[in-house]
Amino acid sequence: MIAIRTATIDDVNDISYLGSVTFDQAFGHLFSDKKDLMEYLDRTFSLEKIKNSIVRPNNMYWIVFDKKLPIGYAKLQLHSPSSFIDSQDVCKLQKIYFLDDYISKGIGGKLQKLIFEAGLASKQEYLWLSVLKENEKAVNFYKRNNYKIIGEHLFSIGKENFEFWVMKVNLKRN
Repeated sequence: MIAIRTATIDDVNDISYLGSVTFDQAFGHLFSDKKDLMEYLDRTFSLEKIKNSIVRPNNMYWIVFDKKLPIGYAKLQLHSPSSFIDSQDVCKLQKIYFLDDYISKGIGGKLQKLIFEAGLASKQEYLWLSVLKENEKAVNFYKRNNYKIIGEHLFSIGKENFEFWVMKVNLKRN
């Protein structure tokens, strides 16, 4: 039984765990130096960082469970303009991750519907995100959900450099 709900401060441990595990599952193989990966995971998904993030008024989190097992989460940042979008009514989908066994089971679409609704309820016109260019499965998911590629950028973690697409969707037309 899959359940999706808004995450609270009580979910910090689960989000920290899911963040580290799902990022490693998705991108760990791209790191030639595992120390760079571990330092990134420790810094990005620390309990303190998640705790500080979840209480910020412009951040919205959702957590997904299969029965009582946490299997995925998402983070939306409201009022997050992009240099690629000519509007101030913009939010950013910062994270949407699932454990490997739950990818391609339709859960992402259900979660995304909630994210779109939250963006619209907050009077946001566009939602944007960055996605690793070589993550074809994710890029295709976003394209199927009416996102368009509007730019690209680089992001470095340790010694690794990654190329990302910037994609957006018009929430009012979706």
